Amino acid sequence: MKVSELARKAGTTPSAVRFYESKGILPRAPRGGNSYREYSESDLGRLRLVVSLRGLGLNLEESGRLAALCAAGRCDTMSEDLVIRVAERRQEVARSRAELDHLDAELVRLEQTLRTPKRSIGLKERNPVMKELNVAVTAAPNSDSKDECDCECSLGSDCGVSCC
Repeated sequence: MKVSELARKAGTTPSAVRFYESKGILPRAPRGGNSYREYSESDLGRLRLVVSLRGLGLNLEESGRLAALCAAGRCDTMSEDLVIRVAERRQEVARSRAELDHLDAELVRLEQTLRTPKRSIGLKERNPVMKELNVAVTAAPNSDSKDECDCECSLGSDCGVSCC
């Protein structure tokens, strides 16, 4: 079968097939009389495995190594290696999930802070929005009045938050 048919059946693109071949993930395909690559059903099985493993988040080299084991008739070894790699991948996913959960909680807290009515606060009290964003605000007494101040936000003059 030609590269386009192989790619379609494996759920990838012809350029991905050529890339995998150039990186040694797939063996070089023999060429027909018309100089087109000719792929076998064995190549299709190997490519499907690589595409599936990549879909699980395994890197290219690991996917190619595991697919090569199976193509060499060592599917039992491939399965043993894959069990270990899947467990590691699940740990990576769990860590990513925890990081995303933490980020989401931070965003919820910030969103709630931003939705509270804005108010002016005294110099001794820090603005809750700035506190949430951990942004430094410095206030200097205004020379015209003892009750007013000029604020300088580290986000710049367009931050739109009153610090005093």
